[in-house]
Parts: sequence; C-alpha cells; structure tokens
Amino acid sequence: MSVLVVFDIDGTLTDTVTLHRKAFHEVLISFELPGLSQEVKEYKHHTDSNIFKEIYTSFRDDWTDEISKKFEEELARNIKKKFQNRISEISGARVFLEKLRSEEIPFAYATGSFYEPAFLKLKDCDLPLDAPLATASSFYERESIVQSAIEESSKKYSKQFSKTICFGDGIWDSKTARNLGLEFIGITEDHELLSEWKKQKIQHVFRDYSDYLSVLSAVLSFYPGKRI
Repeated sequence: MSVLVVFDIDGTLTDTVTLHRKAFHEVLISFELPGLSQEVKEYKHHTDSNIFKEIYTSFRDDWTDEISKKFEEELARNIKKKFQNRISEISGARVFLEKLRSEEIPFAYATGSFYEPAFLKLKDCDLPLDAPLATASSFYERESIVQSAIEESSKKYSKQFSKTICFGDGIWDSKTARNLGLEFIGITEDHELLSEWKKQKIQHVFRDYSDYLSVLSAVLSFYPGKRI
C-alpha cells in the first residue's frame, strides 16, 4: 500500500491563522474594499483567491487575473513587513515532518492561501520546501487544490497512492477530505470544532505534534498491519 499525507498550512503546520486574516483584511482595505466578514462560512470557498474575488466583484466590474496577482503580492509584502516576526510553527510540526521523511512516508502541502504567503510561512518555520505545494493561486476551491497536490506528488514520488490522509485545522478541511473520499486527521484546540468532529466520527484529532509518536501512530493506522 502506498500512502500520501497532505497538509493544510495555516493553523495545521504554522500558527498563522490570525495574522493571515489580519494581513488579508488590511490589504483589502488598501484596495478600497470592505474588510473580511467575521463569518468565513459566508464565502463559497474558504480560499484566498475565492474570497478576494467574491469581495472584489461584489463592488467592482473590472475583475482580471492580474488584479488577483497584485493582491497576492501585496498580501505577501504586508505579512513580511508587519507580521513576519510572529510566524511560528504549530508545536512539533518540523520534527513530525522530519519523522515522516525518516519513515519514507511521502507528504505534500495543500493550502487555501495564495502561493507567496504560504511559501514564506513554510520557509520561516524551517519546514521542508521541496514537497509539492498546491495553493489558491491556481484554484478557487479546496477540492481542486488537494487533487493538484496528489497529482504533483504522484509525479515527484513516481507512484500512485492507494490512500491519502489529509491533515487540517478547520471544518472546511474535513469537508474537503470527505468530498474527495480521503482520510482525515484533525489538528485543533477549539472545543466547538472538537465537538463537531466527534459528531462526524473523526477518530484522530490532536492539539499539535508535541507527542509526535502518537500522531505518527495515527498515520500508520491507515497502513494495514504497520505500527511504530
């Protein structure tokens, strides 16, 4: 059996959800647009590209892909200028990824963030930069982002995967995995989300990667007969 692990980034590997939203909000204002809604579920897809397009096209009729690219560049610039010193990993993330490498378990990234901010966060947290990275710069919906990560991983690792395990920190992550028929492992400390995932009978949820052996054991539980 060949298994691929696909990680969301913000809130899953990097502790950057709040700073990303603040930076995103500030750039929206600089574009003379309304800021982010408090309820992200109001947007059709929880991705940077879709949220920006939804907001922009609700108030203007001159949308182009170049405008989206300019927004991405400004977002990355704003994060670098104001928030870079606050970028940190979810506890134990780097060690856990190193452990996956040592176990020869392939992994990739699939994030609702634009590419430039995502790469910046991975780099600042000293997380591997050579794993496939699929982002909202190329797609509006998360399902396509995850599918792209799987396809790029098949090329990089020269194999087809019989099972894919998605790591995420939000209800949109578990929903995406369910829509694609993939396995899911949650990373969260949010009690409301924990309750929701319990209702969905998601078996493996961790607050972080501090106990990396337990998280690795959850990954290996999807390998028949393989344990730590």
